[in-house]
Parts: sequence; C-alpha cells; structure tokens
Amino acid sequence: MKRNYHVKFLNEKDVELAEAVCMASEDYYLIEQDKPASKNDALKIITEIPDGKTRFDKFVLAVLDEHEKPIGLVDIVSDYPRKGRWFIGLLLLTPDARNNGLGKVLHHTIKEWANDGGADSLAIAVLEENEKGRGFFEHLGYKKQETKEATYGEKKHQVAIFVLDIK
Repeated sequence: MKRNYHVKFLNEKDVELAEAVCMASEDYYLIEQDKPASKNDALKIITEIPDGKTRFDKFVLAVLDEHEKPIGLVDIVSDYPRKGRWFIGLLLLTPDARNNGLGKVLHHTIKEWANDGGADSLAIAVLEENEKGRGFFEHLGYKKQETKEATYGEKKHQVAIFVLDIK
C-alpha cells in the first residue's frame, strides 16, 4: 500500500510532535537511558546545538503520515564536526513505521539534501547496543570509523561513529 508522508521543520513550539515520536519509540529510549523519553528529551532534540554551531546549522524534522500523525524524527547538523560532513544526530521512526522501506527513503532524501548542500560525507553515532540501528546503517554502506564513550541520562555507552562518503 502506498502511503503519503511529509516532513515538517520543527522549532520549540512543535515539541509535542517530537514528544509523540519519542514516547512511541520507548524501545529506543530504554536502550539509550533505561527509561521512557520525557518532554525534556524531546525538547533537547530540538534545542541542543553542538559547540561552534548555530541554530541555522541544525535541522529537526518530524515525519508525518497522511493523517498528520508524527511517525519519525530527523535531527541533522550541517558541516559538523567539519566542513563537508553532515551529522545525523537522530533518525528515529516509531515502531509501527519501521521495516517498510521508509527509513531508506528518508536516508536517501537526507543524502541528496546534504550533497546539494555541499557535503562530501554523512556521519551518525550509533549506540553499540542498538543492533538494529547499526545493521540498518551498515546495510546503507556506512563504515565504522571510531568508538567513543557517551552518557545519556544515567547510562554510559560505547557509541560507534559511522561515516558514509557521498561524493
């Protein structure tokens, strides 16, 4: 069945859309921080900006279905951590929106957008425990570049940085 999806750029006023995706994606948040997402987690996705970047470098989008229901969240920072690399901070689909090709379509759109914006590569950080996420990005051709340690909530993680050349 062909479904119609569209995206909406988010700002602080749209936190409910981000929160709906975060709440529906409890499986991811249990991996990330051992507890379901909060409104504050959703707000941080929209407002947190890496050092040296501005709000004009960061794009947060909700993926909405044909009924305007939020089913996905995308967070991208352009030219981070260096010029020419776009960093995908989050590519999250709700459980009922997964495994139907939508993630691949979204990723392809991100890749074209980044390429048009002058990027030569995409990067994403994947929690080591997130085997499905890691498998998804490896399937798309990403290569593991390094592993870092990060803490989300109270939980420490090994985080793999994956990179895909797009030029």
